[in-house]
Amino acid sequence: MIRPCRWQSHSHFCSILLTSEMWREIFSFALLAFVGCNAGRYRRTKKYEDQMIVRCNNVSRVQYQAISAEPGADIWSVDTGSASLDVRVSRDGSAWLKRLGLHCITQHDSVELLVSKFEESLSVKQEWFEEYHTYDEIIKWYEELATQYYELVDYVPTIGKSYEGRDMPAFHITANNAPNSTFKIYFQCQIHAREWISGAVCGYIVNYLLENYGINEDVTKLLDSLEFVFIPFVNPDGYAYTWSADRFWRKNRRPGSICSGVDLNRNYNDHWGGDGSSSNPCSETYHGSSAESEPETQNTAGYFKIDGTIVGAIDWHSYSQLILRPYGWTNQDSPDEARLKSIGDEMQSLILDVHDKYYASQKSIGLYPTTGTASDWFYSDDANVNNGEYRAAGYTIELRDTGQYGFLLPPDQIIPNGEEMIPAVMYFANSLLSEPLKKF
Repeated sequence: MIRPCRWQSHSHFCSILLTSEMWREIFSFALLAFVGCNAGRYRRTKKYEDQMIVRCNNVSRVQYQAISAEPGADIWSVDTGSASLDVRVSRDGSAWLKRLGLHCITQHDSVELLVSKFEESLSVKQEWFEEYHTYDEIIKWYEELATQYYELVDYVPTIGKSYEGRDMPAFHITANNAPNSTFKIYFQCQIHAREWISGAVCGYIVNYLLENYGINEDVTKLLDSLEFVFIPFVNPDGYAYTWSADRFWRKNRRPGSICSGVDLNRNYNDHWGGDGSSSNPCSETYHGSSAESEPETQNTAGYFKIDGTIVGAIDWHSYSQLILRPYGWTNQDSPDEARLKSIGDEMQSLILDVHDKYYASQKSIGLYPTTGTASDWFYSDDANVNNGEYRAAGYTIELRDTGQYGFLLPPDQIIPNGEEMIPAVMYFANSLLSEPLKKF
């Protein structure tokens, strides 16, 4: 029989009541058929023969600002412990690093070779989390999950369109039938296009929660008490572009007269336009023409504000293995610094216990100054204007690794990276469910 749509304000999907076993077989068959038809779907056109990765040591903040403002430089990661950073540069253009007084050594002398080796791992596998997937495949996967787990899921086909007109869906998971009274945990993924592991780990978390409801006591209790909200794609256009043209594209795809794209993680309405962002459209950290100038930030910010009482939010990234808390724009402690540090430190310990991977827990500005970021905005007055008496605890998590593969993390690390996040996610949600932050 036909089941009425759940939560009419959000959902556009109704479902036929079949057994869970029947849905699982239908889902598996449809998914494998869909993925199998897409072999060869990766079609990179940009080449990187003249580019290399260098690691610069003992980098000062002034030097970092100079590097980040240089159009020919692409900062891949920063290690605050050693004050070092990895930068992608052309062989001909690396001399300016020496002029800044930096000592840099070559990490990889051929970016093209790195990418070619990564591409060898993109052949289609039988298991979903054994490979990376295209935008269309991932949308299909979420739609199928929403049908299979209709009693737990409210699937919103789009919270708005990207610049190029792609849908930006939302995926709600809860067993609480009174969603307006439920605390929520908000996760957004794939804001930087090239960080493929971000979206893959978000999907792993989604799948874990759904598969374990009614089986795992902790998951069942959590979903009976609160709601998870996932935004699988903050930057769908950029992500699609990494599959069709430039594997290392970071920004959205807004065209410009000289250079294209806005760094969406410098475009939120929190100290927009300050340190750690650039007014140069050719910079990887170009902040756009104004705060929330981009449809992608408008859509996510607008949805966050209307979505009820959000007590915790994470913006998922890679790489460097970091747990970053407010603030990024100032050295001053936030009013909730002690609590936010405690949560981050416990997540660090839980992650370490799974696969012995160390994630540094620190304030965002300990990495480098940033402004207009999602995680600082989650914690801001602007984001929490409709959040009742509560304030969302905002974090950025930088996933694997620390530089061996960087943005080219092999797909065989998707599952272990997802596994090590699960205890931290469960703790994060339970901690803020039992003791949410209050507005100050």
